[in-house]
Amino acid sequence: MRVKSLILASSAAAALALSAGAASAEPDGWYGAIDAGYHIIDDINTEASATGHNWNWEVNDGWAAFARLGYRFNPNWRVELEGGYRSGDIGKVRAVSGPQGLCNLTPA
Repeated sequence: MRVKSLILASSAAAALALSAGAASAEPDGWYGAIDAGYHIIDDINTEASATGHNWNWEVNDGWAAFARLGYRFNPNWRVELEGGYRSGDIGKVRAVSGPQGLCNLTPA
């Protein structure tokens, strides 16, 4: 786990250092961008604090897309509008321990 964190931090620092020069060289005026990707989400495990029952929530992998449009007035000021979508539906909920359902007669 420590190696992953170190690699992630090193990659982020390198990206930041390389992007600083490009960001300052951007011209003023209109700009836009579109980003798309695929994401993998780990399952979620939950435990009821009152009863100790456990559930496993299987989350489906999915895609993400974002678009932005903006106007740069000068190096210090810009206005930007961004919109996006990221899927992440819950596929299955399984009881690990306790009752087979999520609801009971006692209010949550």
